[in-house]
Amino acid sequence: MAKNRLRKNKHLVPALIGAAIVLVPFAGIGGFYVHNLNEQHKEQIAQYQTQVNQLSGSQAIVYGLTRDIKAGERIRAEDLQNVTIDASRVPVDAIVDDTAIGKFTKISLATGTPLTQQMLYEEGITPQDLRNQEFRLIELPTKLEKNDYVDVRVKFPSGEDFIVLSKKQVQDLNSGTVWHTMNEQEILTMSSAIVDAYLNDASIYSISYVEPGLQEAAKVTYPANQAVLDLIESDPNIVQKATTVLERKLRQKLEQNLNELTPEQIQKYLSNKQNASTINPDTQTNPLTEEQPLVDDGSNTNP
Repeated sequence: MAKNRLRKNKHLVPALIGAAIVLVPFAGIGGFYVHNLNEQHKEQIAQYQTQVNQLSGSQAIVYGLTRDIKAGERIRAEDLQNVTIDASRVPVDAIVDDTAIGKFTKISLATGTPLTQQMLYEEGITPQDLRNQEFRLIELPTKLEKNDYVDVRVKFPSGEDFIVLSKKQVQDLNSGTVWHTMNEQEILTMSSAIVDAYLNDASIYSISYVEPGLQEAAKVTYPANQAVLDLIESDPNIVQKATTVLERKLRQKLEQNLNELTPEQIQKYLSNKQNASTINPDTQTNPLTEEQPLVDDGSNTNP
């Protein structure tokens, strides 16, 4: 038995040596191959990291808009989104935090526009004497929209034309009625202009600003008439009386313009209104059929 084991061991040793001679080169080749793969992998990772660093260095994230916003609108939290732009093009006053929330836009801005401090402004503390005032006696621009800014002017038959209210925002607008926020001085000045227009057959009208965020407010040029102010003080009802007369005159002018329309123009107008109502039926009205009360009976409330 011992001799058989010795004989087997003598055959096993050469076999192991032969196997080692064959496997060692393959092991060396395999190790070299694995080493090369690891090196290539490291090199690729380094290249990717370099590209990421370069990309991060060439781009920046700022705040932009999620929707189109008109001049004078307030920025809400849901109006903001992250916008990635070229780092070399980032304005020095770009907004990169939520400080834009609650501020107002100076100009109209499109969706995705990166915001800057110069595009926005912040209203001050609301004065105690501010009131919402509605008017139906002011001749309004046909393309006037809510949040637009206007000057309210009075024009006399002599050709004299004065600015009564300067750069007032249209707080709301509905079928010829416009709402403005006014302080006590503006209310008095406007009351004077209304009575003045009533006594002198003048007209009161509005004109809108083109770029309210960039244009400075016009200077008020209407000189409050002392005699008119005395009349207002002696007869508080004179303002309401003058308002009613001016509203009636404006309504008569509107009806005259409507009567001058040809049947073709009326049909074209009604067709356009019908098409517009199909898009947004809840906000469309027909001024040809809708009557506005000439005197405010108190049933209307401010928005």
